[in-house]
Amino acid sequence: MKRPWLITTTGQRWSIVLSVVISLAMVVALVGYWILQAAPRVQITQLDPNQIDYCYLDDCVPIGKLAGLELVTTPDPYLVVVSEWGTSIQLRFVNRGRLEGTRELRLLLRSEDGKIIEGMRQEVTFLPKGPMLVEFFFTGFSEELHSGTLQLGY
Repeated sequence: MKRPWLITTTGQRWSIVLSVVISLAMVVALVGYWILQAAPRVQITQLDPNQIDYCYLDDCVPIGKLAGLELVTTPDPYLVVVSEWGTSIQLRFVNRGRLEGTRELRLLLRSEDGKIIEGMRQEVTFLPKGPMLVEFFFTGFSEELHSGTLQLGY
């Protein structure tokens, strides 16, 4: 019968090497955490109604104007919830730019020929951690959403 690996000298050496490697990785993670905590947070500026940039929700890249605010597009760019009073559109964002404060975001629904069907706006408070869920309310039906295009204004 073979002895258990931890009783052998080779097994003990490997377990010590493994524990040292894990300890070093944890120290590196702790130093990285301290560096991120020491980095200053970016105070967000308010939306200027005269200079609103729009991007289509299907291909909205991380927003450089908002320090890398990223729209989560997988598996879907937005979630549609239908109620008896209208339709709500939920967008998920990740605050990669460490933004802090409150800002207004806008969402436009355009028809196939480019006319504005409805415009929605929502005030967003940027959280320091985790994903953010922003909900826009639309008074039309979900069929109008699928036949038109949505644009995010920031």
